[in-house]
Amino acid sequence: MKAYDTLFAGLVLAASIVYEVMALWMPRGRVGQPGPGFFPVIVGAFLVLTAAACLIQTLAAGRHGNPAGEAAEDAVPAQSARQTGKTWLLLIFLVLYVFALQPVGFPIALTVFLVASIWVFGYRKWLPVAGIAVALTVISYLTFVVWLKVPLPLGILSDILD
Repeated sequence: MKAYDTLFAGLVLAASIVYEVMALWMPRGRVGQPGPGFFPVIVGAFLVLTAAACLIQTLAAGRHGNPAGEAAEDAVPAQSARQTGKTWLLLIFLVLYVFALQPVGFPIALTVFLVASIWVFGYRKWLPVAGIAVALTVISYLTFVVWLKVPLPLGILSDILD
């Protein structure tokens, strides 16, 4: 276990707790009529739980040690370089998504971003990838635009979806 793993997990947990406290100050509304704090409270709870689990896992790995992990660290540089490349590629896709969001619109930009992101993770069968991306876009549209009334840009689809 490296000290920065524990430090990072602790910092993410602290930031998650701050996020959740701030979200709790917002009016939540009801399930049928969600307020502006409804979704942030749910996201904050998941962030806190996930960060706490990561911190516990990091601390537990440090207590038990990992003798086999030392031998595995020889293979880390090649895998680390691949992961770094994937991270940079995802960051580039995210920046392109942000710039495409307004002119192209949320549904198309999100679908293309999801297809590209799934491709980066190594899944190469295009029909399932497209299906997953479209399904997640539809779920996002229904959740944010229809149910939560978030004014997301619809771009070139605004005439069809309004």
